[in-house]
Amino acid sequence: MGWTAAAKGMAARTAARLPSRVRLFLLSFLMLFLELALIRWTGSRVLYLSYFSNFVLLASFLGIGAGFMRARASRNLFPLAPVLLAILVAFVIVFPVQIERSGDELIFFGALQQTRSGLPIWITLPAIFVVVAAVMMTVGQGVARAFVRFEPLQAYRLDILGSIAGIASSTTITRFSVEVVRTTIAPSPVCTSPSLTIPNHDNTGLFMITPP
Repeated sequence: MGWTAAAKGMAARTAARLPSRVRLFLLSFLMLFLELALIRWTGSRVLYLSYFSNFVLLASFLGIGAGFMRARASRNLFPLAPVLLAILVAFVIVFPVQIERSGDELIFFGALQQTRSGLPIWITLPAIFVVVAAVMMTVGQGVARAFVRFEPLQAYRLDILGSIAGIASSTTITRFSVEVVRTTIAPSPVCTSPSLTIPNHDNTGLFMITPP
């Protein structure tokens, strides 16, 4: 396909311009940053992932492991990463799973039995798992192909440094986003009311916010 050839050509030109050490560092950064971003973003769009919080993490581990197993494979799948990521993003945006609220007095959280949008759980979760694993496999293979160019200790050092940078960047962006949201909604009368109650109904996981 034309887009595959274009992606491969762009990846080859980028690899030729970047020093091997910088490439491994940046790929390790991308792998950890993307993993954390997918965990947090999909969890905010798909209700099921609030219950199965390690689902995307397990898919990422599987994909990264499969990618590293293809470190010396003849076919480089890394150029397919943007395409697979676009498919994942489109699927989550088009088929989000959220609680559909009704009425003005009650907001329900934490009940899968409530009216919700999106596809059934037996379609959504397997689809997300497979595509996340595929995305992380392509990125993992990119890291692995750069990894094997170095002696093990040197490769591990660059990989760890890139991973730490990816985690730090993701944490910083998340913290900044939370601060912006908190600053935006804090003046709201509903958020600042001392009589706001959040009762827990037994062990069902159902929470209800009732205005004063």
